[in-house]
Amino acid sequence: MVAGWDKIQRITSLPMNSRNNLYLFGFVALALIFPATARSQNTATGSGHHSDATSPHPVGRMITLGDFGAEDLAYLAIPATPPTLALVLVPDAFGLDDFTKLEADRLAAQGYLVVAIDIYNGRQLTDPGEIANMIANLNAESVMKTVDAGIRLFHESPKFHVDRVVAMGWGTGANYVFQAARENKTLQGAVTFYGPVETNENAIGKFTAPLCAVYPEKDSTVTHENVQAFQHLMKNAGNECGAWFIDANRGWSNPKSKTYNPVEDKEAWKVALPFIAHIATTPVKPKEGPSIIDKVKNIFN
Repeated sequence: MVAGWDKIQRITSLPMNSRNNLYLFGFVALALIFPATARSQNTATGSGHHSDATSPHPVGRMITLGDFGAEDLAYLAIPATPPTLALVLVPDAFGLDDFTKLEADRLAAQGYLVVAIDIYNGRQLTDPGEIANMIANLNAESVMKTVDAGIRLFHESPKFHVDRVVAMGWGTGANYVFQAARENKTLQGAVTFYGPVETNENAIGKFTAPLCAVYPEKDSTVTHENVQAFQHLMKNAGNECGAWFIDANRGWSNPKSKTYNPVEDKEAWKVALPFIAHIATTPVKPKEGPSIIDKVKNIFN
C-alpha cells in the first residue's frame, strides 16, 4: 500500500472542509506526505502551472503505436534528462489537440517521459454536435487497445523503457484511464480530471493501481455523497483512492471548453503533481512469474 493513503481515507469519512478555490478530500494528509513537492509546485508558472522555465526544452514528435498493439498515432514528449516516470495521457472530447500536446511538453519539462494518445483516429473536433456523436460512437474496446498500447510502449520499448507508468485522462479520456487503473496490471498509478464516479459495488472490484481523482464542484451530476460512497466502496475493496473537489465545472482544463478555468486548473494540478511525484519514488513491485498451474498448462500446450 502507498504510504499515507490510509490517512486520507480516514479523513475523507469526515465532513468536507473548503477553502476559497479548492474543495478537498484528504488534502491535509497529502500535504503531510508531499510537503516539499507541494510547495515547489505552488510557485510554478504558466498555464498548466507545471512548466519550469529553468528546465531544458523537451523534444516532442508524432509516433505510431503499431509495435505495441494499436495502429493509432500518439504524441511523444521526451525530457532532456533521464525520466523517473512515464505518463500516458488520454485526451478529452476534443481529441489529441494542441492543448494535450502542450500538457505533454510541460510534463516532460518536469522530467517525465510522456505519450499523449489519439482516440479519434486523427480527427480533432470543436463542434458540440460532432463531439457528442463521436463520443457516442466510440468503440470502448478499440480505445482501451490504444490506451494499453501507450502503456506497453513504456514497458516494452528498448529505447523508452521506464519502470513506473501512470495514466492520466480528462473527461472522456478519464473514463478509459479509470478502466485501465482497474484492469491493466502494469500501471503504477492513475489520475482522472472530471472523470467517472462509480457507486455500483459490483463494478468496483480490485484496482491494480492507486487512483487520484479530481472532481468538479459545479457539476450537479457529481455530488459529495456520490464521491464519498465511491471512496467507501474503493476502501472496502482494498483499493487506494484519493478524491478532491475543484471549485469549477467539468472541462476546466482545456481552453477550448466554455467552462475553462485556468485558476482552478492550477489548483487541480496542486493535487495531481504531488501524487505523480510520489509514484515516481515508490518502489516497483517485482513482476509475478507464472503460477504452477500455468507451468503445467504450458507443458501440455
